[in-house]
Amino acid sequence: YQMKRFEKYRTWILHITSTGYLVYMAFMAFMFAFSNHMFDVMYGPYGWLFQLMFSAASPLASLFFITLPPLVMLELMIIFVSVFLVIVPLCN
Repeated sequence: YQMKRFEKYRTWILHITSTGYLVYMAFMAFMFAFSNHMFDVMYGPYGWLFQLMFSAASPLASLFFITLPPLVMLELMIIFVSVFLVIVPLCN
């Protein structure tokens, strides 16, 4: 999005990228809420943490390597923490 030829479409690129990550987080939060005890057999009571690290949070690691504005990164990380570590555990 920082290239000169994308200057006209810069806001669209940022909106589409952040919307894609938000849709992914909503889908994974839904799946995580219903299958968070899947790893309990193998890893005990902390199996949800392994499922969160290896299935839900691993695609979000790419956010650190792409050049999004800091406020978009902050927004996505706050939403991730609030959804997976606050809202979903309270609903279970």
